[in-house]
Amino acid sequence: MDIAGYLDQVRAKFESGQATEHSYRPALQGLFQSIDENLTVINEPKRTDVGMVDCLFQRDGIDIGWCEAKDIDKDNIKLKGYSVEQRKRYEKAFTNFDHWPQSKYVDAMLKA
Repeated sequence: MDIAGYLDQVRAKFESGQATEHSYRPALQGLFQSIDENLTVINEPKRTDVGMVDCLFQRDGIDIGWCEAKDIDKDNIKLKGYSVEQRKRYEKAFTNFDHWPQSKYVDAMLKA
């Protein structure tokens, strides 16, 4: 899947009016696995001592990255409250952690 395919899937979910943060994760999983066929993406991996990230990335059974994918209407730069505390916890615990900025890509797509 390329970025255009990812955006098409996200657009379809978004336009249904019924999508939540969780609705977009299969498209995200497909995008990352298409980039690297040796990558395993696990949606909602087991809880850790610091919480439950949205996605875990593994290669050859080794954890190599973690991702928190916020809903389209969430600004990953201007996080508030629990999301700020969560981000700090995850960044401290996971050496290769990122928030997936779905909103930036989808906002640009929907405005096009």
